[in-house]
Amino acid sequence: MSTGPQSSTAATRRTRPRDRKLSILRAAETAFAKNGYHRTSMADIARSLDITSTALYRHFKNKEDLLAQTLVGGLDATLARLQEARRTDESGVAILDELVTMSLEFRGLPRLWQREVRNLSPDVRRGVLMRVLRLNVQLRHAVAMRRPDLAAADVELLAWCVLSIAVSPSHHNVQLPTDQFATQLGAMIDAVVESDTVFGGDARRPYPRTSSLTDNADTTDDALERAIRPERLLVAAARLFNTRGYAAVGIEDIGAAAGIAGPSIYHHFESKADLLTEIVERSEQWIVLYTSRALMVGTTTEQSLSLILKSYTQFALEQPDMIGTAVTEVIHLPDTHGARFRKAHRDGVVRWARLLQVARPELELDAARVQIQAMTTIVNDAVRNDRIRTRPDLVDAICAIGERVMFATAVPEHLAGPNIAGQSALSP
Repeated sequence: MSTGPQSSTAATRRTRPRDRKLSILRAAETAFAKNGYHRTSMADIARSLDITSTALYRHFKNKEDLLAQTLVGGLDATLARLQEARRTDESGVAILDELVTMSLEFRGLPRLWQREVRNLSPDVRRGVLMRVLRLNVQLRHAVAMRRPDLAAADVELLAWCVLSIAVSPSHHNVQLPTDQFATQLGAMIDAVVESDTVFGGDARRPYPRTSSLTDNADTTDDALERAIRPERLLVAAARLFNTRGYAAVGIEDIGAAAGIAGPSIYHHFESKADLLTEIVERSEQWIVLYTSRALMVGTTTEQSLSLILKSYTQFALEQPDMIGTAVTEVIHLPDTHGARFRKAHRDGVVRWARLLQVARPELELDAARVQIQAMTTIVNDAVRNDRIRTRPDLVDAICAIGERVMFATAVPEHLAGPNIAGQSALSP
């Protein structure tokens, strides 16, 4: 019997893992979520699996095909399991439980459909977004089964909020044991679905954006025009980054959108990266400002938490492009700026979480951070969802929902930490 190269090749083929394609999809989900589509190569993904790039191309035509199959495969698996849960339990409870399980199993997936779907062809992109809408339909059914007293528009709002809570782990790196994490997410979802919030308002009238000088391109005062020109560029950049993605926008696109053509753009900003840095830093400055104000104005911990939540919600609704850019495009910041922003963002969440600990002394810090991240994810998702933005009562509704997320009481005993009621909310 031959023992030459052909036998060696056959043995290699026989030992190739049967689940190689699934392993590649999971590795791609992790890599794209962590580093972004444009900063991840096929070679990077291959190295993470200790295989060659050639092995990837046996299953995927190119990087875009790999991203598309990662998104479609993950969403199809989620939808299939939610549909199965619905068949076994029409009460809606099983659907929500399965949603939490899937969100932790595919933790990086939501970040991809929110941030990287723009890198797909229009037809594939529509297919991905239609799957997200089908996911919301399943959640609407679950909410409606548990809350038959609510109008359809209110059921839809709660369904989107439930999805935001479930996918919130995709936007942070807090680690908890899986069963504890699932219990905490489930508790927040239950608190929202079972809340006695009274909704109302004409769902056809959109929430208005705050107007500013930068929205008016017809300025006759030359001095004023020169003064606000950088603001025009920032507004235009934020809108383009938020809608098209940083990588797809050129600085000439920004100048054209702001009505500022040619080399005059570079009188104000040296590069596209400088514009992104300024947008993200301004977002952080606003958050620090209203957080400090809430701590000074609030007479109780609970009131300060409510004031921060309301300020953040109003700011996000008035400046959705700035918030959207800060949420999805920060990965494109230069390394030094990116590290500084991520630290500032993490410190802000921890500061908010420590304040929550004063009101909820039974929570460990990581558990409090999970609550805060879920609440802010609801706000961040709502301001970018046109179906939700059409509600004129959105600030009140989101604030009521956010408070229920922060104060969800069904947190299990094994998440409890030492009583820190006497500790400063701002201590490190």
